[in-house]
Amino acid sequence: MGQAHHPNFSSDDITRLLYDWEIAPPEKKRFILKMIASRIPWQMSIEEATEEVKDPFLRIMARNISDDIFRLRVRHSFFKLTLRGNPNHYKDLEEAVVHLSSLGYPNQSYLEIKKELDRISLRVSELFDEHSSHLTEEMKVQILCKVLYQEEGFVGNIQNYNDPSNSYLFHVLKSRLGIPISLSVIYLLVAQRVGMPLFGTNLPLHFLLQYESGSYFTYIDPFHGGVLLDRFTCEKFLEANGYPLTPKYFTKASTLSIIKRMCRNLLHIYRDGQKKDMEDLMKEQLSILESRSTHVE
Repeated sequence: MGQAHHPNFSSDDITRLLYDWEIAPPEKKRFILKMIASRIPWQMSIEEATEEVKDPFLRIMARNISDDIFRLRVRHSFFKLTLRGNPNHYKDLEEAVVHLSSLGYPNQSYLEIKKELDRISLRVSELFDEHSSHLTEEMKVQILCKVLYQEEGFVGNIQNYNDPSNSYLFHVLKSRLGIPISLSVIYLLVAQRVGMPLFGTNLPLHFLLQYESGSYFTYIDPFHGGVLLDRFTCEKFLEANGYPLTPKYFTKASTLSIIKRMCRNLLHIYRDGQKKDMEDLMKEQLSILESRSTHVE
C-alpha cells in the first residue's frame, strides 16, 4: 500500500464516473468502465484507487467491478503501447512489464517493485561514484553485471525454466530467478535509472542485451550471470541453431517487441501446461499488442 494520493489521480473524478456507470444503460457501461480504467495511474493498484472513493455505496460497487477495471486498464496500457510503435527508448518499459506482471500476480505492489529497483540502482550509482576518477564505459558494464549477478544473485532458472513465474517482474525480483528476457528487463530498468545506454536484443531462442556508447560496445547475457559476449559468439549461436545471419536479429528491441515476446513465451508455457484460462488471457493481450487498429479496445 502507500500509493494513495497519487498526483495524477482524482478520487472525485472516479466517484463521478462510478455514479455514471451505476445509472448508465447496459450498452454504455463498458465504455464508462474503460474511462475509469484509463484514469487510474499505472503505479496505483485498483484496490488503492477504489478505497479512495468516499461514498460508501459507490466504494462497495467499485470493489465488485474491480476485476473488470483491472483487465481494461491492462488493455488500455497495451493499446497505447501499440500506438507508440517501436521507439528505441524504454520510457514505457516499466509500466508495460508491471502491467504484464499483474496478470500473474494481481495483488502485487508496485511500491515494492520500485523500491527494489531503486535500491539496486543506488548501489550501482554508488560504485560509479567510488570509481569516478577512472570510470570507463567497460567498467560501468562490469559494475552493473557485478551488482546484479554477484551481489544480488539474479540468474537463469535452469532447473525450472518453464515456470510461468519466471516471466513476471514481481516474482523475478523476489526469487532472483528468471528467463533471459525477464532478467534482461531488470538490467534495463536499472540501467535506465543510472543513465546507461543499454538495449534489448531480440536474438531467437535467447534474448540478450547490447551496450552501446561511443567508445565501447558489447553484448550481455543476464541468464548466464551477466557474461559479456562479442558479435562472433552470437552469430555462432545462431548458426548452431539453424538461423540465418540477418541484421534483424541484432537490432535494438523496443518496449512493444519485448512485451510481445514475453506474452508469446507465457502463451506457449500455459498452452503446454494446459492452463486454458491463462492461455486465453495471454492470447487476448497478444491480440491487442499485435493490432494497430483503433477498434482493438
